[in-house]
Amino acid sequence: MPLRGTPELTTIGEFEISASEIVPFTMRWYPSHRKTFAYPDPIDALQSAENWWHDWSAHCVLGGQWRGAIIRSLITLKMLTYDPTGGIVAAPTTSLPERIGGVRNWDYRYCWLRDATLALYALMTAGYRNEARAWREWLLRSVAGHPAELQIMYGIAGERRLTELELDWLPGYSRSSPVRIGNAAFQQLQIDVFGELMDTLFACNRFGSLTALR
Repeated sequence: MPLRGTPELTTIGEFEISASEIVPFTMRWYPSHRKTFAYPDPIDALQSAENWWHDWSAHCVLGGQWRGAIIRSLITLKMLTYDPTGGIVAAPTTSLPERIGGVRNWDYRYCWLRDATLALYALMTAGYRNEARAWREWLLRSVAGHPAELQIMYGIAGERRLTELELDWLPGYSRSSPVRIGNAAFQQLQIDVFGELMDTLFACNRFGSLTALR
């Protein structure tokens, strides 16, 4: 499909489809220094993704009338997980306002220790030991060091410096500004974080020794 640019720096492509016609649409990104890029067949990619999620969901060991809702929640946890490190972010979004037009628009694309225990309990209770192990390993790498240096939150790879910036050239969701990246809360002192870390280790022991989870 031919594309054209506009003075507003947008790219436009126009096409028509008829009733019952299926037209796959894919969008990919790759670094400009790469000369070639393999585009997967969109139908095959969709089927592969569906099969993978069905297989993953089938490993849930919990049954009962709420199994569907439990699996839906587990899928959400899995999709919030950064696979290379096992870190689970609080949300995949930034700057969504607590109130339309308000200024409490925070960046939640980070990992809070207070979420760790609940996430571990959920994953291990449902039988997802690999995901729980990855989350635990992320946690131990991130909090390594002197106890006085413990933070309430970290980046997906254990980053400690999460400098907050305001992007004043963006209007924000429903004109709710400012738009933020980073979160200054990483500098806050919250004493409960020590208990949350201990509770996380207790959760690991409850479902098997720390050695067994490695």
